[in-house]
Amino acid sequence: MLGLYKRNQDMPDNEVTPEYVMENVWIVGDPDEVAAKIRALHGEVGGFGVLLTMGHEWSTLDKWQRSMELLANEVMAKVADLKY
Repeated sequence: MLGLYKRNQDMPDNEVTPEYVMENVWIVGDPDEVAAKIRALHGEVGGFGVLLTMGHEWSTLDKWQRSMELLANEVMAKVADLKY
């Protein structure tokens, strides 16, 4: 299933590292970095109407709540100008 993570299907499987996925596939980081990645993805695919988040069972609920607060209050304000 590594092909799902490859931006270029010709790249060798051993180059699909956690670092590669964090930089090229997942949208993770501080609010500025997340907003920039959302903006880049929006430009690459020509817009989108929905943003889905994936949740995992955090060891403590406060980490999940903080992440969602940052997304709602900081990140979304930075990308509010994007059109569908």
